Amino acid sequence: MPDVDFPSDYEVYPEPGVLIAGHFLVKETYKTKRPKGMSDWLITFTLGGEGYFKVDDENITCSQGDVTLLKPMVPHQYGTSKGKDWNFLWAHFSPELFETNYLSDEKLVRLTMENGYGRNRLSHAFEKLIQDYRERNKYWYELCQNSLKEILLLIAQKQKHSMEPRIEEVLHILSIQMSESIKIEELARKVGLSPSRLSHLFKENVGSSILETLKQMKLNQAALLLEHTDQKASEVAVEVGFQNYNHFAIQFRKRFGVAPRNYKKLKQQHSYKT
Repeated sequence: MPDVDFPSDYEVYPEPGVLIAGHFLVKETYKTKRPKGMSDWLITFTLGGEGYFKVDDENITCSQGDVTLLKPMVPHQYGTSKGKDWNFLWAHFSPELFETNYLSDEKLVRLTMENGYGRNRLSHAFEKLIQDYRERNKYWYELCQNSLKEILLLIAQKQKHSMEPRIEEVLHILSIQMSESIKIEELARKVGLSPSRLSHLFKENVGSSILETLKQMKLNQAALLLEHTDQKASEVAVEVGFQNYNHFAIQFRKRFGVAPRNYKKLKQQHSYKT
């Protein structure tokens, strides 16, 4: 069990420009009631167990993978569900810290991070936030802001561009295994779909096929390596997963309108002109 913060007998509210964060593992007796709301935002991310929020006449539960975002000045109550424990990460921050117009205007938002990749990324951002908040090393405040901004952007991304969770997982696999041999049958097995169903869902969500998307990832990475390193075009081709240089060169020219060996010179010339 990880180290946790336990609630004290009093509430700590951020002053303007301040944020606080922590990790609670609490029993069913834990309850917080604020009839007049509070002046700051509250985010929670449930790792296990079950909690609840009450806002107006709405009563929602929070279980593993659920993230909630509560607006300032909203009367509310939250706590651990009856007969349960609640293991959750949390953060308060004052409105002055960030522009939040990209977030939903609802009083209370609950989203579920359905796949392991989404949960891990959000959890990692929270862990960085809490670590820097506790340690208070040099630039801790700026680091906390960066982590909190990442959390907010992940929430906004989930709100406004909700992709099928299994397709999100496939995109993540493609991004980290880009240079390896990828088989659609293996991808389908990892996300629990048939190859034909995966191919259909992927095209529907992303707009291009799995193989076309993977090819574009490889070519974009190749362009970055050619522009910013001294690697030869043939070395770059192998590094991003093209075993046949001629095939790589043809696809690269189609994508960028120039041969790989001339790409860096072209980018430098354009940079000088601008």
